[in-house]
Amino acid sequence: MTASCSRSGICAAGLLHSAVGFWGRKPKYLNSPETETFHKSRELYGLYEARKFNQNLTKLIIVEGYMDVVGLAQYGISYAVATLGTATTAQHLERIFKMVDEVIFCFDGDQAGRKAASRALETTLPVIKDGKQARFLFLPEGEDPDSLVRQEGTENFEQRLQEALPLSDFFFRTLGEDADLNSLDGRASFSNQALPMIQLMQPSILQQMMQEKSANLPA
Repeated sequence: MTASCSRSGICAAGLLHSAVGFWGRKPKYLNSPETETFHKSRELYGLYEARKFNQNLTKLIIVEGYMDVVGLAQYGISYAVATLGTATTAQHLERIFKMVDEVIFCFDGDQAGRKAASRALETTLPVIKDGKQARFLFLPEGEDPDSLVRQEGTENFEQRLQEALPLSDFFFRTLGEDADLNSLDGRASFSNQALPMIQLMQPSILQQMMQEKSANLPA
């Protein structure tokens, strides 16, 4: 897949240099309909370029906007992709994990970004397998990848990527925010919420470890 954006915000996605769809915010409803060759639930803006310019591609960043992909590429971070105006789907992740072992979700540091991250977590849990890794990066509030990489440069932005939270850490941090883990009732409530989500995962060492941690929270 190849993709390009005009200054007006109109973007095109292509397969082997042939356009399969158009989408954009100006005009708002220009987006192409679903067809046999164009499925928003599995296409990723910038994926063709990421594969083309990284012969040994090992990871991908999923960002929220097309211009974030462009901005990061201008600073040498050429392994970012974006969904086509939809939340990340299981089809996106299955496609990504066939190519790379690691995906980093990069979200704006506002409430909307937190909600998007929670949705991404729920989508990732049933897909993740041993040998694959998902991590979560939150940017300072009011910043997006495009603006932040311009402010602090490539090296500092990539350092943020290195410090992104592993899926399991983000899972327990998110579910623990509203639980009183200092009480038996609170820990029981946490486990009742966490265990059904963990059971959605494919059998794996990670699933086993998360089950054990959920059932044996420290007092």
